[in-house]
Amino acid sequence: MSSKKWLKLWVLIFSISILLVALFNYKIDSLGLVAKKGYLDLAAKALANGKIISGLNNFDERLFRKKIIENINYEIEWIAIGSSRTMQLRKRMFLKKDVGFQNYSVSGASLEDYMALIQAHYNKFNSYPQNIILGIDPWIFNRHNGQNRFLTLEDEYNQFLSILGHDNKKQHESTNNYKKLFSVEYFIENLKFVKNNFDSGLKGFEIVTSIDIDTQLREPDGSIQYPLKSRFPDSNEVKKSAIQYTKGSVYSLERFDRINNKKLFNHFVKFLQQNKITVYFYLPPYNPYTYDILVEKKEYQIINEVELFLSSLANKYNIKIIGSYNPHKYGFTNEDFFDGMHSLDSVYIILFKDLIAI
Repeated sequence: MSSKKWLKLWVLIFSISILLVALFNYKIDSLGLVAKKGYLDLAAKALANGKIISGLNNFDERLFRKKIIENINYEIEWIAIGSSRTMQLRKRMFLKKDVGFQNYSVSGASLEDYMALIQAHYNKFNSYPQNIILGIDPWIFNRHNGQNRFLTLEDEYNQFLSILGHDNKKQHESTNNYKKLFSVEYFIENLKFVKNNFDSGLKGFEIVTSIDIDTQLREPDGSIQYPLKSRFPDSNEVKKSAIQYTKGSVYSLERFDRINNKKLFNHFVKFLQQNKITVYFYLPPYNPYTYDILVEKKEYQIINEVELFLSSLANKYNIKIIGSYNPHKYGFTNEDFFDGMHSLDSVYIILFKDLIAI
């Protein structure tokens, strides 16, 4: 066969492969990037209508949160935004039944996520919620935190920056969803989705009627329930996990050199208050074993420095601080946590008890 025929054959094989990847991605579309009624849309609609769901795996949390917001048809007076360390905050812990609340927290939340999700809320309701609880992790102020998952909501983030009058828009590669149909990375994500959900007919999630089951759940208020092993942990295993957490690379706290984002965060908080929003700072405590080890290390002074900065800012703007990175301030012990940085529900209940009367 001549070299020209070989070249044509390889071009043909390559073109067919790309087409098959695109067709597979379009058909599965596990992140719901192009489908109008994908499984994430159905799950978001179920949650917004008061259902408890289970079985969500390998999905885009930011996209899912946006879809939930778009499906809510009642007034929301309170929202909470933070990382997985804020996800267990539930409406019933501190608010009455008739008060609208949603927990918008996403894994590894960064400052960009706060802004993007508040903008998504505004785009839906044409107004801001009356109360916002910001679950603030130290890595928010670490420029080396490695968090870029907010890019899913980059349009909302840039929209909020424009409203804020901030001229420091970040420029990123286009997030055009249709381009992802040709992405090998998205092909791999879809393969994982098929593998994990094949037995359930690729439904992607289940609606359940009780939280008393051993799996990860999402409640209608947006909060999360971990599997029973995390809800009722073995304290000895928790201690091992907490100590192990301090070894090697500590989640998003590495390479800290100075508090970053101070000016933008200050501007952000000021903007919220100017729009008559009551702001609360929630500082999720660390497991005491984890905390005691980290604060003794020079490279993790970010924990103390950020708490001091937030305390100063709270005083300046008369903002209530709930919690502390330091678990000893409240007498929390290893038994109040299920790993090095995630607490049990009991910690939330204690810390938010002052707001129960509202």
